[in-house]
Amino acid sequence: MGIQNLVSIDDWSRSDIESLLGVADDIHRHPGDFACSLTGKLVCTAFFEPSTRTRLSFEAAAHRLGAQVLSMGDMQNTRMGLGESITDTLRMAGYYADLVVARHAADGTFERMAGVLDVPLVSAGEGQCRHPTQTLIDLFTMRRHFGTLDGLRIGFCGGLRYSRAAKSLLAGLRAFRGTRVHVVDAVADTGAGPLPPLAQVVGADAQEHDCVADMIDHVDVLYVVRVQRERFHDAAAYHAQLERCRVDRRLLRRSGSDVAVLHCLPRGGELPEDVDETPFNHYFRQAANGVAVRMAVLQRYLGRFRRPSAARVGDRLRLDIAPAFASEPSLAW
Repeated sequence: MGIQNLVSIDDWSRSDIESLLGVADDIHRHPGDFACSLTGKLVCTAFFEPSTRTRLSFEAAAHRLGAQVLSMGDMQNTRMGLGESITDTLRMAGYYADLVVARHAADGTFERMAGVLDVPLVSAGEGQCRHPTQTLIDLFTMRRHFGTLDGLRIGFCGGLRYSRAAKSLLAGLRAFRGTRVHVVDAVADTGAGPLPPLAQVVGADAQEHDCVADMIDHVDVLYVVRVQRERFHDAAAYHAQLERCRVDRRLLRRSGSDVAVLHCLPRGGELPEDVDETPFNHYFRQAANGVAVRMAVLQRYLGRFRRPSAARVGDRLRLDIAPAFASEPSLAW
């Protein structure tokens, strides 16, 4: 079998996803047990597009596993400014590291990257549709809260046609039974060409609503996506779409529902800070969960599973890891 890469959540089965989430749960509960499991490994983060949470949580994950990090967080400090190609840049990263984590704004770039690497390639976001590790974080956060991913009612609101996190999560949810999708779609006015039909993005069975207030009593999860101001020419059109998608404290408390609010961040006016100190807020925990989930991803591609003689923990495989080391608790746990 050749080198395996994590490029799209579509490549993963339900059992693949659940196995990874099980390892992430072990890490979340017992982070110190994994502290030295990747000692001696080098992880390169190559970000051709800006990032806050994804880059920091991948690098934190590598450090917490005992790996070292080679970071290319600003491509202006590379020779790409002199015309070096993406593939040549990535080829060098593959020579120097044991695994490459990359982000790029253009669709189809990862196939080219993977073609020049002899080490695993993990997507930290690509183009308009792919963000597999964010999807794993979203699924992990929902499963820890609800205990299952089957049968959940997920409401998406915001500029989801422009959100690779939302579209990647929609793809991941298809692996589970009985999930129902509800949508409030904020359509921009940039005239940047025809948009795909909404059913093509969210699925033919998704139910569309006029605003969040109409949708909130029908969902268990509100997955809020930024309403992208930069995609609007007209300020009035932007504010009209923002109002349809706004999730604030007054709306949440008036609904009487126990909905969990998620947001892949960064946020804008669609999710005011007045929600932060309420029990509806699951988005900070979602962001913190990025460390444990990305630790599990790195462990999957660089660690050692004891497949022939693995001890079962519930229905999960425990990893072959180094002895435990004491560590201080963190928000990520």
